[in-house]
Amino acid sequence: MAWPSPDSACLPDPARHSAPARRHLVSAATCPCSVRLRLHRQAHQRSEHGGEISVDKYELVERYEALGDENDFLAAKQLFEQELTGQSGALDRRQYGYLLECHGRRALRRAVGQYEQAMALDPDQDKVQYQWMSAKAALGEPEDAITRYRERVAGSPGDVRGLRLLSGAYLLARDYGAASDVIDTGLGLAPGDPKLTYDRGEVKAARGDPQGALADWRRAHELDPEDFGPVYMSAFLLEHEGRLTEAIGAWRHILEYADAHGWELTAIWPRQELQRLQELLDDRQHPGR
Repeated sequence: MAWPSPDSACLPDPARHSAPARRHLVSAATCPCSVRLRLHRQAHQRSEHGGEISVDKYELVERYEALGDENDFLAAKQLFEQELTGQSGALDRRQYGYLLECHGRRALRRAVGQYEQAMALDPDQDKVQYQWMSAKAALGEPEDAITRYRERVAGSPGDVRGLRLLSGAYLLARDYGAASDVIDTGLGLAPGDPKLTYDRGEVKAARGDPQGALADWRRAHELDPEDFGPVYMSAFLLEHEGRLTEAIGAWRHILEYADAHGWELTAIWPRQELQRLQELLDDRQHPGR
């Protein structure tokens, strides 16, 4: 069974004003514009039970979509949360979801701006590069990172750091063929590179080779014992494969490391996962108990 891909990235932000961004905003099914929202609202002035529907929160959604005023978002959010009940209709649910989606995209757009400033101030820092490309991918724009790092690699073909970044960009775009080629090139230049070994594991997982992925992640963690990214990925994949005992072992390793360093906040998630998986394992071993 193939490793499941992450959920689809959010659509590009309708509030962006550049022409390239606007070319994505053509689907009536996925991105309600202000005119369509107004017409739809007018056509649904009465609920299924014949009662009047307040339009205030819909107007606030429309304003927030167009203007991005945080006060409009907060006011609309409060109204939705006050009025949503178990009997609320699809229109309320959809529009509240769209409000949250718009807010999330705007927050991601601001994050991208901060990352880009950080990259300009400290171009040799790797973490912010990966944070930036991840945020861009979440906005549905992974090609920006691919272009950036492909140009870097073209200008310096032997730059292993550039190959690591380009590999990460291709993985976020789910272009596993291109990622694999870049990884092979990088490992040819730097055999045993932890990041490229980790990335090779991601490609194998995506292509339905869990054993190969787990082996690469185990090796990547051996090469860089302070990087627990491979251990987290192993825990997820082991659970997906139904290997709960091994997944518990991976989470326990993470928890023990966090506890040993006094990282109380870091320890919360692995502790929760350990408890959840142990309960699943107990239910499997003792069904109906």
